[in-house]
Amino acid sequence: MRYEQFAEKTAQEYQKKGLAEGRSIPEIELYIDQMVSCLNSELSLYAKDGDGPITKGMISNYTKHKMIPGPEGKRYTKDHCIFMLLVYYLKGCFSMDQIQRLMKPLLSNYSSEWDDSLDIQAYYGKIIEEVRKAEENFAGELLSDMNGIKKFLADRGSDDDISEIVLLITTLIMRSNEERFLAEKLLDEYFPDKKK
Repeated sequence: MRYEQFAEKTAQEYQKKGLAEGRSIPEIELYIDQMVSCLNSELSLYAKDGDGPITKGMISNYTKHKMIPGPEGKRYTKDHCIFMLLVYYLKGCFSMDQIQRLMKPLLSNYSSEWDDSLDIQAYYGKIIEEVRKAEENFAGELLSDMNGIKKFLADRGSDDDISEIVLLITTLIMRSNEERFLAEKLLDEYFPDKKK
């Protein structure tokens, strides 16, 4: 399969399955094994060699480091699963310390007896909605990127697929770095590292 077809197919697959919307997470309490199974089903696109990306150890570790709320007894709710999905997506860009800083105010509000309680499911739904809006043009931007790269190389007398792929990968990474840079700056400005 040519890289253009592979890239388009992969982009379409991501738009279908890349964002776990949490719709299939049941509104019942789950034991940790059930939570792992449920989350791995939601995140099936990220499975490698048949293993899902979420493990019991991750959930325990993230609970211990106060990145998700602790279980109620030995059971987890849909809210716990949503918190875990947030942490899963954040860990691709942020360190554990950064995730802790970002999650701290959410967890404080979530368990506060004084503030209005945090509706994490509604918050997560809004995040998904905003990301979906940005995704609407992704396939068109990808095609535009590939055509622009082909034209750039053709103007230089080249039709080398490897050069096209390297330029496309680098373009995608550098574009994502812009948003990551902004996210890190916002985190540092409004949720500073108190240890420094």
